[in-house]
Amino acid sequence: MISVHDALATILETVSPLAGERISLLEATGRVLAEDVHSGREVPPFTNSAMDGYAVRHDDIQHAQTDQPVSLAVLEVIQAGAVPTCTVEQKTASKIMTGAVLPPGADTVIKVEDTEERDGQVLVKQSGPRGNNIRLNGEDIQRGQVILKQGRVLRSADIGLLASVGRGFVLVHQRPRVAILSTGNELAEVDMPLQPGQIVNSNAYTLAAAVREACGYPVPLAIARDTLKETRTALEEAVRHDVVLSTGGVSVGDFDFVKAAMDELGIQRLFWKVAQKPGKPLTFGLLRGRPYFGLPGNPVSALVCFYLYTWPALRRMAGHRKLFFPIVQVTIGEDIPKARGLTEFVRCRLTHTGTGYEAHSTGNQSSGVLSSLSLSESLVIGPAEAAILKKGTTTTAIVLDSEEFIGTDFPF
Repeated sequence: MISVHDALATILETVSPLAGERISLLEATGRVLAEDVHSGREVPPFTNSAMDGYAVRHDDIQHAQTDQPVSLAVLEVIQAGAVPTCTVEQKTASKIMTGAVLPPGADTVIKVEDTEERDGQVLVKQSGPRGNNIRLNGEDIQRGQVILKQGRVLRSADIGLLASVGRGFVLVHQRPRVAILSTGNELAEVDMPLQPGQIVNSNAYTLAAAVREACGYPVPLAIARDTLKETRTALEEAVRHDVVLSTGGVSVGDFDFVKAAMDELGIQRLFWKVAQKPGKPLTFGLLRGRPYFGLPGNPVSALVCFYLYTWPALRRMAGHRKLFFPIVQVTIGEDIPKARGLTEFVRCRLTHTGTGYEAHSTGNQSSGVLSSLSLSESLVIGPAEAAILKKGTTTTAIVLDSEEFIGTDFPF
């Protein structure tokens, strides 16, 4: 039986980022760049006005004041998207809109609020510094500049930046395609009436959602019944994908055929059983370099194992460098019993106390009680040597609910 640390290390040693694919900007948010992006143009592509106002020569208006305005002849009106037709010379100005090309001869824009126009003349009542209210060609981005580096997780501002330099498509790491295989005679599809002895195949839906959250692409497969032939056939289909998740059939019961089917297919089993609770009967292996996770059938065990091991593996394959859930130090809010000799991940609520977090168990910690995981914001890590997590002691918790870190108070 392998330790939690060694199990995670073994898994992460076997996975690496997938190759790149070129996708449109509208699909790229949250994806990881597989290339350095160089700009093929300057931004802005021309010097332009940052205000509605008048393009002038600073030498003409440098002494302008409210009680001693400077009068200039208005040459033309320059709209955004238009090209100036006149050169601003001594004692002249061009009316200009925000974003419009700065006309030749002008070196300053006076905002419209500091002027008054009458009879083809503009009275400038304030001066300001030379170059005021002007955006220079290339002041944001220079041609050839690296604007985003490989490994960047693309955010909304990055998408706009790529658009501004004319990159409608970008090379990102592929998301791993994850086959989800559920095994068991007792399983029924979600929309089918339950027969005696059957339960809904909730694991397929739980894991499909978790795969999406972890930046993968879920591919749920048909339920495989408890025979060696059907299990093997299902695995043969599953291993065509980048990653395989199976649930159930990895224990030692008379109808647990996953390990035998793995052996027949030549899946290299790197470990079976981890010294943890829940999720002890976890299997991990490789087939032609592709990772295979044999998750336990109990819903809590399956999802906890996914969070601990599959989640970081999928994120690495998708090109991410930040692989893990955040962790915080917590104070135990009540005595919580745990299994001695196993690292236990206790489902807990988190309460912010003003100085830190206090953790309280969500109740029944059975591996079949999925509601206890739905109610939790964290997995409190109970050390293997402890038999109880005592009230008032501190330990580490894995934060599952990112909403816990999103504030409800005004930030300013």
